Order: sequence, then structure tokens, then C-alpha cells
Amino acid sequence: MPLSDLSERGPLRPLLQALGGGLRAGEVGVVRASAGSGKTALVLQFALDRLLRGEAVLHIAGTGSIDQVRDGYESLLDGLGRPLKATERSEARLFIERHRIIHTTRGAAPDAARVQHVLDQLADVVEFRPVLCVVDGWEPDEAGAAALAALGKARGIAFWCACTPVSTDLVGDVVLELIPERSHVTLVSRRIRAGALPPPMRMDAATFTARAADDADRKPTSAGEVTVYSGGAAGAEAAFGEAAERHGAREVSFTFTGHVQARTRGAHPLTEQELAAGDVSLAYVSRRLRRDYAEGTQIRRVLQSLWHQVSSAQVVYVIGAIQEDGTVTGGTGWSVELARMWNKRLWVFDQDKDTWFRWNGEDWVEGVPTLDATAICGTGTRYLSETGRVAIEGLFARSF
Repeated sequence: MPLSDLSERGPLRPLLQALGGGLRAGEVGVVRASAGSGKTALVLQFALDRLLRGEAVLHIAGTGSIDQVRDGYESLLDGLGRPLKATERSEARLFIERHRIIHTTRGAAPDAARVQHVLDQLADVVEFRPVLCVVDGWEPDEAGAAALAALGKARGIAFWCACTPVSTDLVGDVVLELIPERSHVTLVSRRIRAGALPPPMRMDAATFTARAADDADRKPTSAGEVTVYSGGAAGAEAAFGEAAERHGAREVSFTFTGHVQARTRGAHPLTEQELAAGDVSLAYVSRRLRRDYAEGTQIRRVLQSLWHQVSSAQVVYVIGAIQEDGTVTGGTGWSVELARMWNKRLWVFDQDKDTWFRWNGEDWVEGVPTLDATAICGTGTRYLSETGRVAIEGLFARSF
């Protein structure tokens, strides 16, 4: 199968067709989204489309390592390349490596001057002249976008910028926005040159592939239609798994090398590449949860695993304790923050108050949840009390 045919299989074909095949030289496209909503995955797909056609791409990342960016490309390629034989997939990876260069700014914010400097160096030293440049981690203002456009026209380059916006201004020839919904991400075109905008696209929040409109919020009619995602750890996660088994629900327990599970039913070992998809700065987590987390492999992998649990679910149920600042105690708090960032339906059972609370977007309000989605995340504290165990069993018992 020609590699260009793989590109035709991609989920973004309708959008690329609306763009006449993609950005033109001298054009600047901007992808806007909140943290963790998939903006990097989106620009990677645009870049992969060019690479599979044999066009040169420069990827400039404001955060993360070269290996992490490369893993992102390979993950998307694995999804598109399922029909390929193992040898063909290896050849596809090599083909892409030959047409792509990844540059990281090591935490420094990219800008037009830095982009031009990198392009100058690559042209002079290795004679690498891309037709597409991805700049991940920069929101250009009007002057920055104009500088990129001038640079692109002079050198035959199109630019995609991915950013978490701090401004409401729409800057760029093409502006796309990712909006997290309950169980998916909606891709909205805010500006595409002149003419009609394509309709919003529903994308899977975890894999960032197109999803059907009728599978997002279907309510289950029996426990057998429910899948419970967790880590299978002792305490709340094990209790969710036990309840799932008793009531006939399916169970997926994410694990990784060195992780001890109390439950192995439905165990799903995560590869290093899959773990990397949920990678996150512990400094960011510390700021978000207002507590300190030291750098270390084990805690990082736990957080990566939680990313998979939450991203796979439509509704998140957590057992723990809500603090005065609105966060939830322990590492479980990261599950809560991910759910809030992605606008997923979220319930927390506070063991101290013996009450379920629902996040309404601004505050915690008391309520009584049911299992009203086919994919749920059940997680929480290792220190499960009897009230917490009863709360989990009650959740399943009253739902069907």
C-alpha cells in the first residue's frame, strides 16, 4: 500500500479537503485548546499527512523531549498503519524519519525569530528545507503571525501553531478550536480563508480519531453494557472492580511494569509509548493540586496511567475527600483535575462527609449518581472506608 494512501484514511480528510489539501505556503494556521485537549495530537496529524506524501516537515516543540514528540508521531502512525505488515510499518517509520526534523526549545517559548533561526541553521548545515513547520507551544499575536507569513512566502513554508490561548483574538489564516465535551472533543473551525466553514467534528478524547455522533452519550440498559476503567489498585479501584464483576460489567485495569495490582481481571498493560501519551510535568501537577510531587519514575507512571483511565471514560467516579480549595486529596486528585479540564461528568464521594458530590463546572454540589454511561472510570483512595465501599455498591445497585 502506498504511504500516501494511509493519509487518505486519516480522520481529518474532510477538514483537509476544506483547506484544499492543507495550508498553502505563507499561510499560518492556529490550533487553540485548553491544556490536555489534544491540540498537539491535531497538529501531529496535519504534519503526518505531509510526511506520508514525502514532504519535509520541521516540528518545533516548546515543551517535552524529542523522544516524546517522536512517540506521538509513531502512535498516530500505528493507528493508520494497522493494514500494513510489520516490515511495511518499519519502512514507513524510516520514511518519516528521513523527511522530518524535531527541534525542542527546552521550555523556552518559541517565537518568529527563534523559528527563523532554526530554519536558517537547518538550511545551512544539513540543507533541510521544510514545506511545513509545526510550532507547538506558541500563540502568535498579529505581528508574530505576519512575521511567519512573510517567512513562509519567502521560503515556501506553511505554519501550524498549537497553543493554549490567553487572548480571545483570532489570529491566523486558519483558526481551529478544540472544545472538550462530556465524552469527546469537538473540533470547531473558527476561520478558514473565505467561504463556508466545515461542520464541527466529534473526535475521541483519547485517540483523537473521528467518532460517530450516536455513540457519545448512549445510556446503558444493563450492567453488561458498561465498561469500568481503573488501575486495579488496592482500595477504591479494587472495590469498583469487584462491584463490576458482581453486577456483570466489563472491567479494564490499566497497569505497567512495576505496578502492583490488587485486581488483574481485565488487566491492560500499557507500553512505554502508551504511557508517554499521558506524560505530564510533575511541576504542573504540583501547581494544579497545590502540593509537592518529587520527580520520580513511579509517580510519573501512576499519573500517566490515570490519564488513560480518565480519557477512556465518559463519566468519572472518585472515592476520596474534597479539600477546602476544591481539589481532592492524594494522587487521585489528578484524575479529578483531568476530568475537570476535559469537561467530563465528574462525581466524588467524600468519605468524611458520607456524601456524593457532582462538579457543575464551578462548584461541588450534593447529589445521587447513577451509572448513566457505557464507559466509566472508577478510581479513588487506597484507604477505602466502609462508607466508601457501601457508596460504590449502592452506585451499581440503584443503576439497573
